[in-house]
Amino acid sequence: MNSNWTPTARRLINKRLWILGYSSEDYEGDFRALETLRQQGPHIDVYADFAYQLQPDGQFIGQVNKLVLQEAIEQGTAPFILFHNFDGKIFDPLPLRSVLSSTASQRNCIRHMINLLPPNVAGVHVDFEGVEAPYRIPFLTFLESLKTTLHDRGLLLSIAIPAKRSESEAPGYDFAGIGRLCDSITLMTYDEHYSCGTPGPIASLPWMTQALDYAIHYIPNEKILLGIPVYGYDWSNEPTCMVPMREIPELVAQNNARVLWSDQAVGPYFFYWRGRTRHTVWHENELSAKVRLGFVKSYRLRGIAIWRLGYETNRFWQEVSNKLKR
Repeated sequence: MNSNWTPTARRLINKRLWILGYSSEDYEGDFRALETLRQQGPHIDVYADFAYQLQPDGQFIGQVNKLVLQEAIEQGTAPFILFHNFDGKIFDPLPLRSVLSSTASQRNCIRHMINLLPPNVAGVHVDFEGVEAPYRIPFLTFLESLKTTLHDRGLLLSIAIPAKRSESEAPGYDFAGIGRLCDSITLMTYDEHYSCGTPGPIASLPWMTQALDYAIHYIPNEKILLGIPVYGYDWSNEPTCMVPMREIPELVAQNNARVLWSDQAVGPYFFYWRGRTRHTVWHENELSAKVRLGFVKSYRLRGIAIWRLGYETNRFWQEVSNKLKR
């Protein structure tokens, strides 16, 4: 291991169990992540700021959320700066193709990443989604150069990877290689059913278990953060809406819905009608989260990664501290 970690990185490395929260804004003036950090700071070891979007020329647009960064430093929560390829609608494979296409463009991109890092951060969090099969090896080359560059500066390399249950799913991601190169790895065990698809559980327990079993086969379990969703989706023949966990009770009450429980998925769902439109909502609640939190100890994982801060309820944090922070 590295002997020259920065103090922020060192403090994080010395924690056996991590609770990571993603910080993002859904709209201008969305302060929900900041509020959660203020209230729950002592529970949150590290956060990842969804800050910078990759461009085809290897540069980035976006900015660090200074208020959240300042709050985190006051609370003693370690900051990761997140680099992604989400264009507001989809995770766009085009900039990835262009950046991964040569070692020169990879080096150029890494130089831009380093230049964008504010002081006092613990490291970088890579959320490049939709890496295609032909770029499997170039993506590893990229991560290897990034790791060397970060470690030379005493910073950590962290990544988010798709939940997969077999080699044929998400073939652009070489789990063994990623497991060797990255210091911490969020397994995105959510969006089993997603906004553009058919209704169903966000992360059914059998699906999550299979994804976890696949991951620990290739990746050291002490590097894995289990993805914990704190939201649901409302599907109808209108565009699908994402519903934060904290807004579910109001949606249920407004529509006089009856929350049902799926034993198979180990999670809640309900239906309601608005006019002639039938809505189906699958979501996560404190109970479904509590069951999933139990996997951290049984699989001896590094911790959890919550998508995202500001969606959850106070009772969710009680479950987190009961299950993980004893």
